[in-house]
Parts: sequence; structure tokens; C-alpha cells
Amino acid sequence: MHMIGSFIEVYGDSEGRHKMYSYDEFTEDLNLGHEIELVLNDTHFLISYNESGWYCIKENEESQIKYESVEQLLNEFKINDKTLKSLWGNIIVSDIF
Repeated sequence: MHMIGSFIEVYGDSEGRHKMYSYDEFTEDLNLGHEIELVLNDTHFLISYNESGWYCIKENEESQIKYESVEQLLNEFKINDKTLKSLWGNIIVSDIF
């Protein structure tokens, strides 16, 4: 599966059907423990989890901020003073682990 904008392209579908990948599904996947790669304005980010907490890591940056929960990450992580929710229509989800 490959995400294009807010759509998921389902490989193997001979009719080329797409299904919407909503912000709610995104938050649900995070709450299930999935890690997600996303792209905004040609900049790649990884939302990752380990035993110490959640992280949103921007490519080529060493600094990382730890979040105690998915909710805290979604409320406090900002790109140009905007939350992921407010940017959702411009975000490309490139992979879900």
C-alpha cells in the first residue's frame, strides 16, 4: 500500500480504486503503536515510538522531542506553528509500519 496525499493506493486492485486515509485513521494507527512516515513540502518526518515515548523526527535533524503519548504529540508537535491536523490536507503519508 502507498499513500498519496490523503488517499491510500491499494496495490493489486485491478480497478485502480483508492480509499481515503483520514486523520482519524492516522491517529488510530498511532494509538495502535504504528510508526508513520510522512512528507510535507518535500520534507520527510517519522513518527516513531520506543519504550521511552513518542517522537516526531524531521529528516536531517538530530534534535528529538519526546512526547509521553500520541495525544500529547498531536497537540504539541507543530510545523510552522501548525498542528498535523491543520496541515493534514497537505501531508503525504509515505509508509505505515
